[in-house]
Amino acid sequence: MPSSLTWRQQAALEKDIFRERFPFSVTVGFDELHVCADPGVPENGFRTPSGGVFFESSVTRFHCQDGFKLKGSTKRLCMKHLNGTLGWIPSDKPICVQEDCRIPQIEDAEIHNKTYRHGDKLIITCHEGFKIRYPDLYNMVSLCHDDGTWDNLPICQGCLRPLASSNGYVNISEFQTSFPVGTVISYRCFPGFKLEGSEYLECLHNLIWSSSPPRCLALE
Repeated sequence: MPSSLTWRQQAALEKDIFRERFPFSVTVGFDELHVCADPGVPENGFRTPSGGVFFESSVTRFHCQDGFKLKGSTKRLCMKHLNGTLGWIPSDKPICVQEDCRIPQIEDAEIHNKTYRHGDKLIITCHEGFKIRYPDLYNMVSLCHDDGTWDNLPICQGCLRPLASSNGYVNISEFQTSFPVGTVISYRCFPGFKLEGSEYLECLHNLIWSSSPPRCLALE
């Protein structure tokens, strides 16, 4: 477009170009053409279609970049209101918010992260007597992924629950499955049976018990 045109001439020329592209609008006149305002683009996101003129019944869809999730409607519809004007339904613009990982639930551990965002490393310490163990022995890091999940989540491990002796019992809770280093447990036999083996077992630093569980043998 020539730069020497005045703004009025430019406006008139733009009207002529519009009439050529949209001849059906000539009957109502360019200034009376009813279209929805631009629906905008969410920060850290994009929309389809990305541009153009939004006539009645136009639909625009919204998406977010990796690491973000959409808060609000995924699409908006250009509709005529009762007063005859056009507007977007729903009226609220969607936004893209950073997708956080959930706080992992790890037994016998303390989580020290201040944020749980994409790329964050899990900061964890095990309770006293428990040792951290990762599924991948060559990767001692757990990261928050852009889909809101953690990879390589560790556990805080102690000695595993020892076998109970038949015809006897051990002084531990039936619900406890892992025991910190230094735990000492004792075995007892029911009346009519005697203990063969060590009465006491201790959870050692290598996370194994100090000896095999004893047996309860019938008295002769």
